[in-house]
Amino acid sequence: MRQITFDKFIAWIKKNYKILSAIFTVFMLIVFYFYILALDNNHLAHTHVMYIAIVFAGGILGGVYGFVTAIIAGILVGPLMPYDLVTGDAQLFSDWFFRLVMMVIVGLMSGYFSKNYRYVNERIETLMTVNTESSLYNINYLKEIPFDLEKNYMIMSMIISNHQTICDIAGYKTYYNYLQILEEKFLKFDTKSVVIHPQLNKIWLIVLCERYEDQIEQISKLIKGINHVDAYKFFVDFGLGFHQIRIEQHQEVSSYFTNTDIAANEALEKHILYTKFKNVETRKKYEYELLSEFEESLKTNQIFLVYQPKIDLKTRKPIGLEALVRWYHPIKKMIYPDDFIPAIEQTSLVHIMTEEIFRKALKFHQDLKEKGIEIPISINISTKNLYDMSFYKNMISIFRTFDISPHMVKLEVTETVLMEKPELSKSILEKFAKFGFKIVIDDFGKGYSSLAYLAQFPIHTIKIDKFFTSQILISQTTQAIVRATIALALQLGYEVLIEGIEDKETADLLESYGCHTAQGYYFMRPEKEITITNYLIANYK
Repeated sequence: MRQITFDKFIAWIKKNYKILSAIFTVFMLIVFYFYILALDNNHLAHTHVMYIAIVFAGGILGGVYGFVTAIIAGILVGPLMPYDLVTGDAQLFSDWFFRLVMMVIVGLMSGYFSKNYRYVNERIETLMTVNTESSLYNINYLKEIPFDLEKNYMIMSMIISNHQTICDIAGYKTYYNYLQILEEKFLKFDTKSVVIHPQLNKIWLIVLCERYEDQIEQISKLIKGINHVDAYKFFVDFGLGFHQIRIEQHQEVSSYFTNTDIAANEALEKHILYTKFKNVETRKKYEYELLSEFEESLKTNQIFLVYQPKIDLKTRKPIGLEALVRWYHPIKKMIYPDDFIPAIEQTSLVHIMTEEIFRKALKFHQDLKEKGIEIPISINISTKNLYDMSFYKNMISIFRTFDISPHMVKLEVTETVLMEKPELSKSILEKFAKFGFKIVIDDFGKGYSSLAYLAQFPIHTIKIDKFFTSQILISQTTQAIVRATIALALQLGYEVLIEGIEDKETADLLESYGCHTAQGYYFMRPEKEITITNYLIANYK
């Protein structure tokens, strides 16, 4: 409650900052004037204190206010300020007028530089929060919105499955016009709607939840009604996912859309217009069932590994593998990682899972080695793993049961994991690096850390998030970000890997930027051991 009151107070200050600044400027002029009058001698040397009020007014309120403040200050310490406080003799006109002119110049200059600074700052903020191609807000804009924590919101994900076909036939401009029309319709539906364009094929919507079921029907009907853009009449294949939430303090708003994204993808898979994310009780029951069966599933090999090659962009040959976990349940069939890994990570089962994945991956590596193929293999580790004091000892104990060189093992940890408890993460990762394992930063770019900050960690490879890959062919801004990131990473001595490559054009572009390695469906989807083994026999070295 105190935090909410404080946030409202800050919001009130921001809203009324001009009036408050003007009042404070007047207050400073009065205080400084009487301060100078109170001095016993050499009081005119202290008239420079007035420049504080002038620069403040010009810098905060603009050149006009700086000019007016300078005139008032010049008069106060000019004709209204005696040369001699005892006799009351006036200052020479040339003296105080020259001082007034200097004050006016400072007031105008501070206003001019302040205006330019604000323009540049606003331009940067716009670039940070707006997708330059579609002119819609991007995911960063969510941090700028003061959501009411006491109200319910309806959120929606719209995933467009045939976006690339639309772009190829009608052009990107027409596709972006379609997204802009969507935004206009949403704002007409509710003027307080928040429309976000997080990815090329995705739209997020946030509205106050008043009549959940009715709103779902109305929004679905609204979207279906858009079938003409410019001179084109085209078919848009999309799925919608809806969820009702109450935003919690300090919770990233974007995280809530994970659920609606799942629901939208489910709608596409089932060829229906929309699905609603399962309620909390249903979700908890489902997760509890998974948790209760997890250990047994590990023993019976329902949970298994698939592997995706990491490709050298110069030779287009495999130079590494990433181990990825899958679960095929006898009743529930294929259970996707997003459905069970978050639940597992909230329990001590995460340590059993990571150790078993490590054991299975090393066993496969040793099998490949016996066939004459020695290739580095990566596994993903969780936040909770790094917080377990016995994690390092257990992992090394497992490793020593195999005849494998340490430098053939890579541990992938997400950027956000490092930021949660950096000192603890650093100490554990340094132990692994000293032993010989290589550390990979996964999903770089999702969080807010810089490469300079990450330099304190024993990092071998930077893995750039696939979000950038999905945008790179159509966004000059993304191209500039990726090119600069690769250049700086190389300068810092890191290897650079980028994931999510789905076409030759993207692979060629990234190679031209100096990127070492890539992963993606363009090269190969994650496959089971037998398929990967045959692939490596045919393609490795």
